[in-house]
Amino acid sequence: MACFAEFNEGNIPCGKSEVELESKFQIDFDQLALQVNLMINQKTDPFRLNTFNLPIMIQLGILIGRVTPRDIGLKLATLIGTLKGKNRQNPKVKAIRANQWVIHNQSLDAEALDEIPKIVFRSAAKCFFDYFYFISRPGKMKETVDFSPEVMVAFERIWKNEPCVIVCPHLSNPDLMGFALTLNNINVQVLSFPNPNVSYKLQNQLRERLGQHVTPMSLSAFRQARKRLQNGGTILTGLDRPLEGQGENKYQPSFFGYESNLPVAYVRMAKEANAPVFIMTATSQPGGRYKLEGSHPIWMETGKNLESEIRANANRVLSTAEPIIKKYAHQWAMFYPIWPQFMGV
Repeated sequence: MACFAEFNEGNIPCGKSEVELESKFQIDFDQLALQVNLMINQKTDPFRLNTFNLPIMIQLGILIGRVTPRDIGLKLATLIGTLKGKNRQNPKVKAIRANQWVIHNQSLDAEALDEIPKIVFRSAAKCFFDYFYFISRPGKMKETVDFSPEVMVAFERIWKNEPCVIVCPHLSNPDLMGFALTLNNINVQVLSFPNPNVSYKLQNQLRERLGQHVTPMSLSAFRQARKRLQNGGTILTGLDRPLEGQGENKYQPSFFGYESNLPVAYVRMAKEANAPVFIMTATSQPGGRYKLEGSHPIWMETGKNLESEIRANANRVLSTAEPIIKKYAHQWAMFYPIWPQFMGV
């Protein structure tokens, strides 16, 4: 799920080992981690995050979020996002251009195509800062996040221990959404991207520390998810990140009028468990607020055969997500090309 791993991937030293960094910069990481943790936890909070044994880069991020005033942090994030979005050679900038070209009906002129990556990266950078800002201010975050009626319908099912499948477009601040779910007693199994790299492993460690149950996609994780649904639980996974390194998805669901290599495993799990699919996403709102928005429950329908059933239901879910993504197009932090044929626009 544009999470901070995707935003940061390849741009900060989190991809290096602590041994490499310690050797290069003469840093005593054990001592630094101790000092950072003491600074982070010097005040009491209703929600106390134990940062001991978290990677030092995450501890530093939490520290920066705690000591930096929000208005200053957001201004700095805006500057960083603008700089990142200007680099047309960055593969993520190229992917943003291609993805936005499609969802805008291939009608963007050259000026708009140059501007949109800067807007998207500014949004992602501000969300990145806000995530770390609110980690140590859970009470303030709860006051800042609103919930749509559709999301409350999903919450009611979950609180009643009725199975749900939540799928999330990469809008605004997915990690903050995950934290908000935890604070509202919404317990889910997160099916995260398979074979996580270093950045994603760091992200998953922090998610776990914040109370989320994270399982990178695998046969074992899918078995856990099916069992959870059978027992009335809920699973959550990404909707719109294309599969990589696994060959072409034979289902090729339609998204904004074009075939795509998007995941469809959630369809079969929802059908087997007779569980509705809810689209759910965080959106940035005026005044520095966030809102969790989503869809009405989407029930999986029976098809003539398994392949057509999965494709048809995936198409229904994706078509329901399209208006939400178009409404918040400038917050759609999808840094990977969904339609490779449009790379280079």
